[in-house]
Amino acid sequence: MADRISVIIPAFNEEHRLTTTLKAVRQLPHVHEIVVVDDGSKDGTARIARKHADQVIVLPENRGKGEALYTGLCRAEGEILLFLDADLEEHAKLAGSLLRPILFGDADMTIARFPSPRKKGGFGLVKGLARSGVKWLTGTTLTAALSGQRGIRREVLEGMERFPQGFGVELGLTVHALRSGYRVHEIPLPMHHRETGRNWSGFVHRGKQFFAVLGTLIRLWRQPA
Repeated sequence: MADRISVIIPAFNEEHRLTTTLKAVRQLPHVHEIVVVDDGSKDGTARIARKHADQVIVLPENRGKGEALYTGLCRAEGEILLFLDADLEEHAKLAGSLLRPILFGDADMTIARFPSPRKKGGFGLVKGLARSGVKWLTGTTLTAALSGQRGIRREVLEGMERFPQGFGVELGLTVHALRSGYRVHEIPLPMHHRETGRNWSGFVHRGKQFFAVLGTLIRLWRQPA
């Protein structure tokens, strides 16, 4: 029997974008189920998700992206998992390109590499830190280690002692896969989602992300390869 595909979407206060995203995901072929994890939203995210998803899990409070993904992973039925952000909107329909290398046995994890941002945001410090960290810890050069859009064979995650948390979740998944000898491929896709600008809230967000990535790298460095 063909591998089942579960799409897992963590969502926090995404009522304005989630409908378009989920409708686009429905266009992907061979998807077994869509699982939305409402990470303590204060708006109508859960209500909208129930209209379009197969499973909706509502966390009582905001626990961060890592915990939301892990919760969805525990409930999902698929042997192949597709992690997508809730704010992709119509670009979510491009995610089929992340599944094909896994379905054909050419990769165990695929990561979407986005084009350059449409507007200037930060100064590349977080992405640069992640790139350098992956190279340092694994010897592999990747440009999109922080991308939240990725396909993963479930077996890649089953060997993890601790599921990464917070903003460092994608970095932790990437390093684990590479250290474990799995094949990780970056797939360039013309995807876009909500971008933070060069304003106070944007700098605060990137500051939190920077320290989360740094903390993740330190923990990974302390773990045996």
